[in-house]
Amino acid sequence: MVKRELRPKPLLDEASLHAFFVDHGVKPVHMGRIWKQVVENPNLPLDEIPGIPEKIRAPLKEEFVVCTSTLITSYESKIDGTVKMLIRLQDGGEVEAVLIHHKGEAEDPEQRQADRCGQRDTLCISSQVGCRLGCTFCATGTMGLQGNLWAGEIQEQLLHARAIRPVSNIVFMGMGEPLENFSNVTSAIRGLVDPHRFGVAPSGITVSTVGIVGNMRRLMDEMPKIKLAVSLHAPTQDLREKLLPVAKTYRMDELLEVIDEYAERTTSDGKRKGMVMISYVLLEDVNDSLECAQQLRDLLAGKPVIVNLIPFNSYEGDPHNYRTPSAERIDAFLRVLMEADIRVFERRHHGRDISAACGQLAKLGGRGPVADIENCTCTLAKDKARGLAQVPSSNCSNGRVAPVLLRPSLVSVGLVTAACTAVALFGWRRWRR
Repeated sequence: MVKRELRPKPLLDEASLHAFFVDHGVKPVHMGRIWKQVVENPNLPLDEIPGIPEKIRAPLKEEFVVCTSTLITSYESKIDGTVKMLIRLQDGGEVEAVLIHHKGEAEDPEQRQADRCGQRDTLCISSQVGCRLGCTFCATGTMGLQGNLWAGEIQEQLLHARAIRPVSNIVFMGMGEPLENFSNVTSAIRGLVDPHRFGVAPSGITVSTVGIVGNMRRLMDEMPKIKLAVSLHAPTQDLREKLLPVAKTYRMDELLEVIDEYAERTTSDGKRKGMVMISYVLLEDVNDSLECAQQLRDLLAGKPVIVNLIPFNSYEGDPHNYRTPSAERIDAFLRVLMEADIRVFERRHHGRDISAACGQLAKLGGRGPVADIENCTCTLAKDKARGLAQVPSSNCSNGRVAPVLLRPSLVSVGLVTAACTAVALFGWRRWRR
């Protein structure tokens, strides 16, 4: 794929700015000074930055701008404060990012775990314009891949978000497969944690992947403090290949080996050593049966994982006509994992009034009804599952169970952004059995 050309270039793009300094015979030590000044004051003219060599003032202003992208539209949820941002790139491409607001309210009636549910904002950012992988339940995959974002463009999403509210955590769960844009994503992460730029704690950044095995290992080598999330979505190799075509290249057994390696090599806070979040979109009569739950239980038994169950969010133009499972069926699936002592939680939703839901980011336009993004309501999985009747078991790929709609929040539909996986992950960091 031909690299997208940008003129002027993004000032936050480290590779571009470093090459500029080399061309002009200036020591790279000035890069940090420049970034610190413009992040604190994005409107500062580049030729007026104090303390930089005079000979680069004019060419710096000519070749670079602080922000190459433009925030075209933002919608704030009146329900919970979640903000969806439509960002137009210099070359006309468009991506979406979501600033996910956690209100800090504990759902449990006895307020258990309320102390772990503080208010905060997590930014879910995109790494590509579109995606080539074609996961069958994801709207972004219907776009195809239109281009990789530069590292500077990825960081600019944080600039846009910070103009709205402070950001505490960042997740690479928006448009695109981050590990297919490895060099730009890792360069962007270096910028996000750089104290001269944004100073985000490495432990506050998570990269989600469908399982690009080689680059997962590279990420573990180069950035051992970055958290990892894996989109699994099926308990068997055959079913995973039907839902995620990339599974034919990166097989499940290889993926599970990398998850084990991550656990062995990674230490987080000492309480969840090497924990990997496993995302699992629940599709009615496809991967939501008790048989599938039992297969997933057996697959993950003893592994250092936390399972994030995501009721499917429908989107306009879905060629597969997937449906959201009933609340009863979701609860039964959750209970199978919980009873096997596997850490698991179910996605809760945010922003249902502004189009901001998981697997639906495709810049489809409109502000139609949306399944809002999971919040940190801190419902205890074992409390939710206790006493619920099981649904009949069926074949993992073609069983039929009549839906029983028990909770409207589970069947609300949505239109845009893989960002709700973002919040789910942050909910994971706040949740424990």
